[in-house]
Amino acid sequence: MKRPYHKRGKEASLIVIGSVAIDISAIIWTDIEVTSFIARDGGKIKIGANTFINNGVWIRSALLVSIGNDCNIGPRVMIMDNDAHEIEGKHIPGGEMESVIIEDNVWIGAGAIILKGVHIGKNSIVGAGSVVTTHISQNMIVAGNPVRSIRK
Repeated sequence: MKRPYHKRGKEASLIVIGSVAIDISAIIWTDIEVTSFIARDGGKIKIGANTFINNGVWIRSALLVSIGNDCNIGPRVMIMDNDAHEIEGKHIPGGEMESVIIEDNVWIGAGAIILKGVHIGKNSIVGAGSVVTTHISQNMIVAGNPVRSIRK
């Protein structure tokens, strides 16, 4: 049986592993690319009400990734709260971890990358292809690599 929030794509095209809480009113599309939400031991992923997640989104958590209500996440967005592995490059989980918090009514454009420790304030927009490594205040439009303010 298909999950109520998984609106497009085959069941196998949505990978959910670990402690992942998705509000029943969220909408997830996977008809073009696989989407995956993976929380390692101790990690949590929370997706709020009426949030839309497009194809190919990749979320990894070792601590906490929290996405608020009424958010729009574009295709191929990557969100991670950790380094995934130690700097030596060995394929052993490790590295630094810091929660990612995305408040309500945030729009994240296609291909954006949100890295550990980022807090995005409500009503903000992150432009397509942006790399976010710093906090974004509420009601901001940001874009670029690294991200910079476009306007309030």
